[in-house]
Amino acid sequence: MLPVVTAEQMQAIDRHAIDDLGIPGITLMENAGIGVVHELQTRFPDLSLKKVFIFCGKGNNGGDGFVVARHLSGLGSEVRVLLAGKLSELKGDAEVNATSAQNIGIQVDELTPDNLNQHDPELRHCNIIIDAVFGTGLNKPVTGFMEKVIDKINQFEKFVVSVDINSGVDSDSGQLIGPHVKSALTLALACWKQSHLLHPSAGVMQETRLIDIGIPDKSHEGQDIRIHLCEEEDIKSWFQKRDPNSHKGDYGHVLVLAGSQGKEGAAGMTALAVLRSGAGLCTLALPDSCQKAAHPMEVMTVPLPETANGTLALSAKESILELLKEKSALAIGPGITTDPETVALIGEILPLIQCPLVLDADALNAISAHKDWLGTLPDKTVLTPHPKEMSRLTGVPTQEIQNNRMTIAAKFASEHSLTLVLKGSPSLIASADGTVVINPTGNAGMATGGSGDVLTGIIAGLMAQGLAPCPAAIAGSYIHGQAGDHFAETESQTTLIAGDLLRCLPETLKRILP
Repeated sequence: MLPVVTAEQMQAIDRHAIDDLGIPGITLMENAGIGVVHELQTRFPDLSLKKVFIFCGKGNNGGDGFVVARHLSGLGSEVRVLLAGKLSELKGDAEVNATSAQNIGIQVDELTPDNLNQHDPELRHCNIIIDAVFGTGLNKPVTGFMEKVIDKINQFEKFVVSVDINSGVDSDSGQLIGPHVKSALTLALACWKQSHLLHPSAGVMQETRLIDIGIPDKSHEGQDIRIHLCEEEDIKSWFQKRDPNSHKGDYGHVLVLAGSQGKEGAAGMTALAVLRSGAGLCTLALPDSCQKAAHPMEVMTVPLPETANGTLALSAKESILELLKEKSALAIGPGITTDPETVALIGEILPLIQCPLVLDADALNAISAHKDWLGTLPDKTVLTPHPKEMSRLTGVPTQEIQNNRMTIAAKFASEHSLTLVLKGSPSLIASADGTVVINPTGNAGMATGGSGDVLTGIIAGLMAQGLAPCPAAIAGSYIHGQAGDHFAETESQTTLIAGDLLRCLPETLKRILP
């Protein structure tokens, strides 16, 4: 897992590396500049032929820009630096690197409100613009002259590279707080920041990459970093090679409680996702009249008493409790509706569940109307709400949920001692200890009916095979998103439907399984 830090934490990590570990700040700045140039070389084999403008600020971010200028000049690129301020205002390592750049003949022009437009003809014909104006310390909207500098960077729609974080973006909130640079490439230095990964700020960065600038992991000590980004290697370590002398009973038996008249497909997709994730057995319990409509060949089905509306009836309680005996996991919610009798049934069985549990869709909506039921859930419970369902669970408006996804997810999971998957872009997995994992996979094509039903089945299937709730939710979200990414790469985002996720799961799991 890669740490995701706040601006304050990053500043402390830098200071610890410099003051306590003895790594000179100018060395870190040099490493940052070299890393930026290396990334440019991978994208532009003819970088030495490119004309590059670098917008520098007066702080350390600007200092990184001067290092970039020096190394690009060494490659033969035509480089020009536009300083948003005066050379006399530079201090410390930024001043040293500005002087070095000038000493080797790089032209540095001081920008003012009066001369800001003088460089337009050259900017119009350059190839690359590098944004090294503000770093991670910005926490208020850019105004005045600096706003015009940001507008100038965006004006010509060049290949823009932002160093560490796009100027004008608050690195912590994920929100766009004012005028900001729109980049083709953003190069995070040392650690990811929340705004590299959370929307809407992530939406102004076409691509992001992480650069190692030589800060050792030891510098993170004492920072209590509670947010991490999941990597594929993390997922791989949770899966074991199958014993050749094993049988279906060794890989868990999931009960799926789902479906109603007209929503049988949700139940079927959840059940198939259980099996595609590797579970040995799946039993789908649904209203009697739905049996034929939702009967995947590989899934066992059980007819249950139903209401006049074709939903699960309260009289199904004893049958469900009997079915639960010796089950490895239970998934409730896809397509069950919020019929009052079905909601009452959920309330009756929740306190009696002892196996790992995944709650989604209308099961979450039922709990939203009876929030005291949260206290009856078993220890190994995963909730998978989308933002609107999360709004119903918390009573917080959906837009406020979206503006504070990290904080709200962590608080909810901690207060209720469960694992929460807050679906979205990106999905967040919050655990009972208040930590949050950001899932890096998935795409906009997955905003389609049934996608969440597949995720529910994957997580339930992984829990049935022995993964604890949090690893199952992290791995399930990663695999689910990766399946969507695989389809988008081979076909398109626009044409993706939930069934495509099921079809892509084998190829996705092939990459991860030992």
